[in-house]
Amino acid sequence: MRNKQPIYADTFAKHRRWGITGLAVAVVLIIVATVAYFALRNPRPSVHRYPVLGVQLTQSDGTQNFTSLHTQGVTFAYLKATQGSSYFDDNFNTNYSAGIASSVDVGVYHYFSFDSTPTAQADSFFKHVGSNTGTLPIGVYVTAYTELPSRERLSQNLQQFVNLLTQHYTGRRVVIMGSPTVLKLVQSVAKGAPRMVISTQHGDVGTHAFWEYTTGAPLPGGTGTRYTAIVYNGTRAGYRELLR
Repeated sequence: MRNKQPIYADTFAKHRRWGITGLAVAVVLIIVATVAYFALRNPRPSVHRYPVLGVQLTQSDGTQNFTSLHTQGVTFAYLKATQGSSYFDDNFNTNYSAGIASSVDVGVYHYFSFDSTPTAQADSFFKHVGSNTGTLPIGVYVTAYTELPSRERLSQNLQQFVNLLTQHYTGRRVVIMGSPTVLKLVQSVAKGAPRMVISTQHGDVGTHAFWEYTTGAPLPGGTGTRYTAIVYNGTRAGYRELLR
């Protein structure tokens, strides 16, 4: 004769299965929520310590609604203009015109190349940008997209490029943009010029004028669109002194 199992044993087994299923669902939901949090969170540094927020825009960001950016707390925008001796950002003219017609302060920057001469790069910048240099210091973005030249060669070429810019645009300042490593390598270049440090680490900010703290995160109160975001390392009054 087959042994009969007590009813409560069958009920316990069902409850146990439901408990395991519920636990698995809960774990999945926690994982999804965690991923969503880190994907959508806004890593903007303290608004009290860094009240001035900006963005850095390139061709891949498309054309922008600067009025919308301003309502999200953006005070300034740096637009990529040129790279090397020939590249010109397709969206530069459109975004520049829209930006200067808005309440957002506009700056422009050049992506410095190790493969073409400083003179060729400066000529390309003058040709494509002309007088559309905005109100912020002209940016020179230096990054190790390939093996960096020697410190001596890099500093010499970068200084020559900066000299050409400041001679052409009389009275204009430049800002050197780069990682902590790059900024250390070129610390002898344009010594009086402000720096923008590119790092996710607060400890790298130091006395640098600007801090690019993310290359892809939503803005406060934004719709989820990701931006390369920057803060000014100082007060609003100090920031205003940088504007021409």
